[in-house]
Amino acid sequence: MRAILPQTAAQESLQTLRAMKIPYIPSTEPGAQDFVDALNSTPEMVYKKTEHTGNSASQPQFVGQLLTIEGEQWLFRRMNALKQRAIEQQNSLAEEAHSVAEFQQTLHQIDQARNEIVEANLRLVASLAGKFSHSGAEFDELVSEGNLILLNAVDKFDVGRGFRFSTYATHAIQRHFFRFLQRKQKRKKRETSVNSGVLSETTPEIQKDEPLDCHQVAETLLSRFEDCLDEREVAILRDRFGLNDEESPATLKVVSERVGLSKERVRQLQMRAIEKLQDLAIQLKLRLEPTF
Repeated sequence: MRAILPQTAAQESLQTLRAMKIPYIPSTEPGAQDFVDALNSTPEMVYKKTEHTGNSASQPQFVGQLLTIEGEQWLFRRMNALKQRAIEQQNSLAEEAHSVAEFQQTLHQIDQARNEIVEANLRLVASLAGKFSHSGAEFDELVSEGNLILLNAVDKFDVGRGFRFSTYATHAIQRHFFRFLQRKQKRKKRETSVNSGVLSETTPEIQKDEPLDCHQVAETLLSRFEDCLDEREVAILRDRFGLNDEESPATLKVVSERVGLSKERVRQLQMRAIEKLQDLAIQLKLRLEPTF
């Protein structure tokens, strides 16, 4: 019986590259540019000329260069042609170093084209988020959600249909915002209903009118995590304060990597969760025993 030899790191990497899914939209426009033209031709003006109005202090992170119609079409055609090249390279991928390097270089060029399109449309996401949000925290939340939809829209957009990408992206982002806010509203109603039920119950072995020590308050709030926090908020608080078994408190950076969000977004969710617990403590009339 032949022994099964362990795979080398290079072989595992090669298998990962071969299994990679490359989203590709075959062009539907008649007389489309051929493969070489899409890669080599460049329009005279890719970006619109913009004038700085001195409003850089307000939302500077959302200000990027806007694409011209020709620039937008060229970037999408270039990205699609690069994806076609990448698929061909992937199908003939060998263990030779130059073969892998060429494939990775093509993937890098695809990312560059995609990033240019995304950065040129970040202000669109911010504008739509501003129309749907009612607070700063909700605005940040919608921007985070909208950016994910924007990335997905870039991979699904067919430039050959003749529409501007901003039109396609606006519909996709608005549709997601409607659904996201509807789910949020339903969750809020459920939480309100649950909290009403909690208030009608007596906390076991605790007289609410008497002051409690820190340990009792913490025990009570920990037992009610699921009543007022969503799964993501629970996970963030448990990680940040070391509430999981045999785990020490984690930094914002570590938690952000675990949940796939930015450090600032994790900090915002942490503060929101703490505020919810403070409200619950007030509703349950949990008073700390004076320490002086």
